[in-house]
Amino acid sequence: MTKQSKEQRLAEKFKRREIPRMTIVQKGDELFFILDGVKVAVRGKPGTPQAKTWVPLVPGWSVIDTSSDPDGDPSEFEVEYEGVRIH
Repeated sequence: MTKQSKEQRLAEKFKRREIPRMTIVQKGDELFFILDGVKVAVRGKPGTPQAKTWVPLVPGWSVIDTSSDPDGDPSEFEVEYEGVRIH
């Protein structure tokens, strides 16, 4: 299974409004937003304009925090792919 085919399968699943398996994984000082095994976004680094936001790694995807705890850690998300949105 190639990375491209995983991304295509995820996109098709999402367009059918099927909920993908979501995980957040920390590797070193980076935090990744993963859907069905595909890294779709990385958390912006502190001190940069992208701090406390999700930076897309795959074209077409958008991840937005809709609720955060007082420390700014993400807890609820809105995920969008080419106009299809899932909360």
